[in-house]
Amino acid sequence: MVKLQAHTEKGTCPRDLHFVAKANITPDEEFKTEIHSIKKEAELKFIDALAKFHYRRIERNNDKLRRAKSDKTRSKKTLIGLSIIA
Repeated sequence: MVKLQAHTEKGTCPRDLHFVAKANITPDEEFKTEIHSIKKEAELKFIDALAKFHYRRIERNNDKLRRAKSDKTRSKKTLIGLSIIA
């Protein structure tokens, strides 16, 4: 129990509890090429999604900056307008 507690604190898993998936059949060339193409496609889609996420984040930050600048200029204009009236 102490060993399991130590493993849960460290975030590791004892070798006895590892799940090792082994295929009972040997893969043929067609299977290997299909797995390779699926893996490649998944990597490309992941990179595409990651890029879209960062582009949206950049756009959102640019919009925030633009709004902050416009609010700053508006506050200056209202202060100038108030000082002229007063």
